[in-house]
Amino acid sequence: MPASRSSNLPVFYTLNTCDSDTVELNQVTGFTRDEEIWYDDGNIVLVAGNVGFRVYRGLLAKRSEVFNDLFTVPQPQDSWLVYGCPVVHLSDTPDALRELLGVLLCGKRYIWRSDIELDLLSYRIRLAHKYGIEDLLAESVRQLKQLFPATLDAWRDLERHDSPRAITAINLAHLTNTPSVLPSALYVCCLLANHHLLDGAPHPDGTVNMLGREDLLRCMKAKVQFVRRLTNDIHNMSLPAANIANCTSAGMCSLAFHNFKNAALPRYDLLDTFRKREYNVNYTALCEACIALLQSKMAQSEENLWAKLPRFFDLPVDKTWDQEDFDSEVE
Repeated sequence: MPASRSSNLPVFYTLNTCDSDTVELNQVTGFTRDEEIWYDDGNIVLVAGNVGFRVYRGLLAKRSEVFNDLFTVPQPQDSWLVYGCPVVHLSDTPDALRELLGVLLCGKRYIWRSDIELDLLSYRIRLAHKYGIEDLLAESVRQLKQLFPATLDAWRDLERHDSPRAITAINLAHLTNTPSVLPSALYVCCLLANHHLLDGAPHPDGTVNMLGREDLLRCMKAKVQFVRRLTNDIHNMSLPAANIANCTSAGMCSLAFHNFKNAALPRYDLLDTFRKREYNVNYTALCEACIALLQSKMAQSEENLWAKLPRFFDLPVDKTWDQEDFDSEVE
């Protein structure tokens, strides 16, 4: 029977059955070999959950001081081995450890378009932070900042998928002390249904990211403010065309503004509502003067909101954000 397991200290075994028999391996040690990361010439076995990864001690120790210290812990004289390798039990999930080892040993690249819910990036950041792999952590945080940028131009260019992944981004920002991610991530959270805010963001490895109480309260407060602001902005953009200088088609333009207001008011996504085709005004029904005025007001609304996002959430204002005072409507 295997020795007792610990999340911090290595545990060793001797395997006397056929080395190639995975079923016997599972019966004796309580874990099965990973299908992707198991090197026959590896000299240490890392176990996460019930999955073993046979890898190279020296390579991991070189990349991580935490691994290096873990591997040098003196072992009891009667310690057992598996395939002649020491076995280290970790508290990580198999999915998360597989992602980390894929980066360190296989040079696996991160492609954010295939990681819609931030599952892989979350694994990378959490384990790189845990094991002190500074270069991987810095690169992964840089990618997180690209997904939740601090500039409006970067936000406009981003192909977003509004989902509970923003909850994961908020927790990663707190973990890595990356405050520039918080305003846009909290904004996305305000667009989520209430049950997503309460239930959190589940990941394939069984972990669930939940909003902390303070962040949840921030979202609850800001939702009301955003609805109020959107209502004001929509009415401001939907002035009677007769009041617009140089309007050449007051009747048609007034109808187009009316339809735009009815379509946009049920939404409170101030940074996207005006750009989504299904909610947008019918520009073909507007004269050139009204189009120019509406587009100017849309841009001004977005810029004003973006500049004040940190203050909406009672966050310290980063140097990348506008530091002017709040409007009276958000005080």
